[in-house]
Amino acid sequence: MTSRATFFWLATLPLLTGCPAERDKFAADDPHIYDLADLSVETLRDRHYGSELTVEYEVPNRSSPSYMTSYDSDGLRVYARVDVPASPTPKAGYPVVVVVHGWVGTDDAPDLDFYYNSSSNYSQIIDAYVEAGFAVIVPGWRGHGTVNDVPADGIEFMLAWDNGSYVSPVFYAIDVLNLLDSINSFRHAEFDSNNINLYGHSQGGDVALMALAIAGEGSKVNNRINAASIWSGNIPSRFVQLNTFWPMQTSPQAFLAGDGTWNGTAVGEDGSVNQHFVFGYPADWIGSINPDDWTWQKDTWSNATVAEALVAKLDQMYAAVNEYVIDYPKAHYEIDTHDGTKTIVAHEAWVIEGLSQIGAFDQEQYLSETLALHHSDRDFYSLPEWNADLCRRANGAGGLCFDFTYPGNTHSLRLSENGWFSPEESVSGFFIAIQRDIALFTSQDPREILLQ
Repeated sequence: MTSRATFFWLATLPLLTGCPAERDKFAADDPHIYDLADLSVETLRDRHYGSELTVEYEVPNRSSPSYMTSYDSDGLRVYARVDVPASPTPKAGYPVVVVVHGWVGTDDAPDLDFYYNSSSNYSQIIDAYVEAGFAVIVPGWRGHGTVNDVPADGIEFMLAWDNGSYVSPVFYAIDVLNLLDSINSFRHAEFDSNNINLYGHSQGGDVALMALAIAGEGSKVNNRINAASIWSGNIPSRFVQLNTFWPMQTSPQAFLAGDGTWNGTAVGEDGSVNQHFVFGYPADWIGSINPDDWTWQKDTWSNATVAEALVAKLDQMYAAVNEYVIDYPKAHYEIDTHDGTKTIVAHEAWVIEGLSQIGAFDQEQYLSETLALHHSDRDFYSLPEWNADLCRRANGAGGLCFDFTYPGNTHSLRLSENGWFSPEESVSGFFIAIQRDIALFTSQDPREILLQ
């Protein structure tokens, strides 16, 4: 969303380098890293993955076989749900969909139930894939889920990196890749290792995009990904995520017009412009777009400015970088506001360089597999221009990317009960997107399935 950018990042200090004589290996549950480059797509493409899926137990009372499994991800014991269709095994084995779920906070992660609740969105998605003949594997990631009273290892990584640094998805991508190269070890069903697909939603879209780029042609990942689908993906760079998500979550200034009213644009009826405008639509669950009508919202949303919201996340980012990156001295940022219209943040060059290498949004040269992006036209977690830009660049680099927009939809590709968010003519994209994904994963052209 460069055309609407409110903040500008300036490199003002020289790159700092550490030259340790020898690097000791961290303990598996130690979230420290030596260098931000250790988490770059280039670095992660040049290493090996894999483990073995061990069945902990078969889940009872399911219409088709479902198992809770564990595997080793870089020395951490983590969990994954595995569902197998009731239909006969195809000659090549069942095609696979790895479902990469969205954000779960540190408080709730150990209690992740792997979406066995039949009314949840993920449960419906999983069931639809299984009914279509796909085996579905749902990794919980490090720190997520408790099986046989044993919590998954790795909650330390969430506590360290699940913050304004927006770095935790890199570790989750590593967990997905270790799972990907463990699929052939499953003994209770035969899987088609030539037809492994990825589904990612929200933060899981960021994870899936990284896994797709890391596992692309030329990497050391053994099992290739056939195709990927990302719903409402938090896909842009770390800095753009920082610039967008928290201001939109906490500051009315981020979506109001210059006259203090809401009309979906920065320009008010009197022509005044909100220079701090980020995007026209807050989350639908806010209920009312008029702050004067807020009741409970006042306890959840502050009256902070966009700049104040940004500083709150900058402080989290720099606290994480300074505590958990070993090879550099303490980093800092500087912030200034000119004429009350523009917030300028000056980062150290090594922070810019390091965080810019993390994530796959700017790595379109590795996105050669077929990719579908599903998103609303009014979801600040997955702005339409981000999706369109990624698809354009991926296609230009020789990939095959489809960009599907669902007007008036929420972050879950459902309709809101609020008419200001989902106008009367809006159509839910939830089941349409599922059918498009099934077409995508079975090598059909998803453009054949049209919005009726």
